[in-house]
Amino acid sequence: MTMKAWIRSPFSLALVAMLGVLGACTKKAGVDATTIRMRLPTDPPSLDWTLATDNVSKEVLQNIQDGLIEHDVDMKVRPSLAASWTISPDGKTYTFKLRKGVKWTDGQELVAQHFVDSWERLLAPATASEYSYFLFDVVNAEGYQKGEIKDFGQVGIKATDAETLVVTLKVPAAYWIHIPGFWVTYPIRKDVIAQHGDKWTQPANMQTLGAYRLKAWEHDSKLVLEKNPTYFEAEAIAGAPQNVEFRVVKEESTAVTLFEGGQLDIVRDLPPSQVPTLANMPEFISTPYLRSYYVGFHVKNGQVADRRVREALALAIDRNEVAKVLPKMVTPESSWVPPGMIAYNSERGIKHDPVKAKAIWDSIAKKPATIDYWFDTRERNKLVAENLQNQWKRTLGVDVKIQNQEWKVYLKFLEKSPPAVFRMGWGADYPDPDNFLNLFTCQSGNNHTGFCNATYDGLLKTASGSQNEAERIKAYDQAQKILLEDEIAIVPLFVEANLHLVARRVEGFRPNNMGDFYFRNLRLK
Repeated sequence: MTMKAWIRSPFSLALVAMLGVLGACTKKAGVDATTIRMRLPTDPPSLDWTLATDNVSKEVLQNIQDGLIEHDVDMKVRPSLAASWTISPDGKTYTFKLRKGVKWTDGQELVAQHFVDSWERLLAPATASEYSYFLFDVVNAEGYQKGEIKDFGQVGIKATDAETLVVTLKVPAAYWIHIPGFWVTYPIRKDVIAQHGDKWTQPANMQTLGAYRLKAWEHDSKLVLEKNPTYFEAEAIAGAPQNVEFRVVKEESTAVTLFEGGQLDIVRDLPPSQVPTLANMPEFISTPYLRSYYVGFHVKNGQVADRRVREALALAIDRNEVAKVLPKMVTPESSWVPPGMIAYNSERGIKHDPVKAKAIWDSIAKKPATIDYWFDTRERNKLVAENLQNQWKRTLGVDVKIQNQEWKVYLKFLEKSPPAVFRMGWGADYPDPDNFLNLFTCQSGNNHTGFCNATYDGLLKTASGSQNEAERIKAYDQAQKILLEDEIAIVPLFVEANLHLVARRVEGFRPNNMGDFYFRNLRLK
């Protein structure tokens, strides 16, 4: 069926009743005033927050578990499981005092050791977490993760008593207070994991601390959360929806149809072909988003190992042309650090120059006859891939084979055997350029490019350890030049807007610039 056939057609609305695989009930919208329903594009790859790496898992995790801090709608740090904290005068020691009386869903009290256990698990070599590098600012954390230090007691993470967590950094890091809000730093229960093994994230086994707890998980169909009766801010969530139902709806157009039929309350990842029409609806919400999209090169892959090949491919890309296939959804951008952050520089990156691109391409004696370009299966990614395929063919005469995989499979593919050219995106985990540039350090588990540059890594260490903003900006800008222009490991294409359809019965929906929102803050009319 074509995309247009889904746009507000009587047939598409009638089809809702037959979508049993979605678990959609046929009640009229608004009948169930206790449940809010949101679309997920795929089953969460993992609800083990030490291992989760994606935004789909994040949507669930941020509502069933809490960290030491969180970011409010204005991107300010606010206390969560930590009641307060102090930072030493030299900027290297953070002392967190936990809230009193916080209980897990099974009634056990939260203690500082639960954070120590979590961070030890995150750094353990056997865990192989892609986000372990988030803690490398901590004394001896990197050495422990690499197996050079065997005793975790030497790592700068200590529970001095049940309510006090002390973290010691190697050097001051201007952004570090944001780190304990990221999901991989959430506390864990070692006893629960030991008892249930890989099945600890199943609803009957999982123990959490958030405003909601996992009630049911029908894989590839839906997840149901229910309000957590042991939540430490019980009064604050008294008016929040009793239940949250995440429905796995893979097709974006199907999700819009379900929304129009009253079967979903919140939909994101809207179908590009429908966005210009949907933008006229009162339920359409567009907010700023610290999220960038890039073409990645595996610099050691034979197809693109020659830097001149990567340069020609980069020069051949007209970002404005790419943006036209995603109207109202993206803004062309060549800087990897997105607008709204310090060190954003619109002059960074390789600009479109088809004449130069063709000259470089023609000068390469052993250039690839074909190039493989991979992306994860979504309509917008397909549109971008087809546009790039056409641009590269038109400008360089090269044949590009585009291939795609489902999200969970694609993530594993990138981790184990990244292809020559691939698409990926990155949304801010914390509002600092370090989060975007640290992605491509030698030790980053999220670096799928094969790019490793000691000077680049050194610049990031200089920037993170400085309290002088001008010095930080200079170091980050030099790092961007190496990544985007000297080595050409990636080619940023655009920054995204955060688009949602939100039912008018939902009140209080206001995501911050990282895309975070919490169901506990929503109310249903």
